[in-house]
Amino acid sequence: MSERMMAPVVLFTYNRPEHTKHTIEALAANELAEKTELFVFSDAAKKEADAAKVQEIREYVGTVQGFANVSLIVRKENYGLARNVIEGVTEIVNRYGRVIVLEDDLVTNRYFLRFMNDGLDRYEKEKQVTGVTGFSFLDDRTDYDSESYLCGLTGTSWSWATWADRWSYFDAEALGWEKLKTDTAYRRRFNYDNTYNFYQLLKMQKQDEKTNSWAIRWYYSTFLLDGLILAPTKSLVGNDGWDGSGVHCGGEAPTAVHALKTDQVITQFPDVIAEMPQIRKRLKKELIKISEPSRVKRIYHAVFRKNYIGQA
Repeated sequence: MSERMMAPVVLFTYNRPEHTKHTIEALAANELAEKTELFVFSDAAKKEADAAKVQEIREYVGTVQGFANVSLIVRKENYGLARNVIEGVTEIVNRYGRVIVLEDDLVTNRYFLRFMNDGLDRYEKEKQVTGVTGFSFLDDRTDYDSESYLCGLTGTSWSWATWADRWSYFDAEALGWEKLKTDTAYRRRFNYDNTYNFYQLLKMQKQDEKTNSWAIRWYYSTFLLDGLILAPTKSLVGNDGWDGSGVHCGGEAPTAVHALKTDQVITQFPDVIAEMPQIRKRLKKELIKISEPSRVKRIYHAVFRKNYIGQA
């Protein structure tokens, strides 16, 4: 019997060397790291002030060990996050058939790679499942009694994985999006029962040249498939970018998603390919918490953020 093949990890970086180191060090501590290939896509500096930090990251990546192989892909011009992600993911997922994707401010627990690979294996033939994430949209204090769940919030950038056949549906042009303008029921469903204005993000993507989001276009593409994403009930990934170094992660860190608070390993997966009513109800509650509207807005805008950290 052939040895199980691990999905490669693709990491996108720009100008934050310390964050990049934390991300890679945590990933290297994963129990499956030594069997995993790591591809680091380093974007070129948009301005001269960022050049030294970009170079520092590239030199550091050249010293990284603990993986089956480490490859550094150096962009010779500034791509920005959307182009870097779209082209990078397409290249690697088409080569390997599946991919795990991280950005440079994410810190994973030691069982993150196991969960992502187990999810990719388990739902490979379930075409409605369009991906896996190590981030939980539920508050970590939840009393939900399963270790993982399926949900329709498919566009997260806080760790995700997918297969080549699902990624083939990614539509950079978001064709047909105009239906959202006139069909209120359709728009309501796209907006997760009007608990978050995903439509506005997509509209900005289509009409505002300053907006360039791969995530909202991926969300739209998977929405057309009635897509679901596998997520852990308690996050296997934390975000350490809420320190003023990122465009959308400034200010006080929201404790529910900032700190990596669990070292759990996940062994339970949903058998029913559907978003359970109690999960949808709970996620809607998380999105519209009246007591902390600004916090919720910042969290979910960051999860589906449109710009690269450190870039316009």
